[in-house]
Amino acid sequence: MAHATSLRVIGQSLETAKLQAFELETDGPNYVVRSDSLTAASEWILRHALIPNDLSEQRTRQSTVGRSVRFSPADISRLDGQAEKQRRINSSPHSRMYGRLSQLLRALGDHLDRAEVNTFHISWSADSASVDFQSMDGQSGSRTFTAEKLEQLGSHSRFRRSSRTRLETNLPGSLKPPGPRNR
Repeated sequence: MAHATSLRVIGQSLETAKLQAFELETDGPNYVVRSDSLTAASEWILRHALIPNDLSEQRTRQSTVGRSVRFSPADISRLDGQAEKQRRINSSPHSRMYGRLSQLLRALGDHLDRAEVNTFHISWSADSASVDFQSMDGQSGSRTFTAEKLEQLGSHSRFRRSSRTRLETNLPGSLKPPGPRNR
């Protein structure tokens, strides 16, 4: 799964938990979030979001959440599916706000995907995000983004996605019928 999608889903959980300062890093296929400002209520919200309906896994999960929370690919897929259902039910203007944490993390994830980054560590604060990363070819680096810069990256990403969608729907064999032709 792409970092953009994974970070958006994690951001949605962090928004719900009202967590605004945290460290986020990859750990193999998993993502780990740590925060010193994780309150008991925030911890409960995140723990509840990560507990699947399987009671046997609930017991092991409850003991692993402390000052850090691990999101596995299965967790992210499940949470993404739940959020998709919710978006279909409640399509409100609030859900499309671009300055939200989930959208900023999605923009950052899209940037990391385009740079072909495989491991990273993000330090997120109210006014910036610092990223240390290593790409698939072994190159490493770091970069700091302001919220405004992430919003710009996000608007470019949305433009690329909408352009790609328009191109794909106009390709021969697409499911969408072509528009009227000028004769």
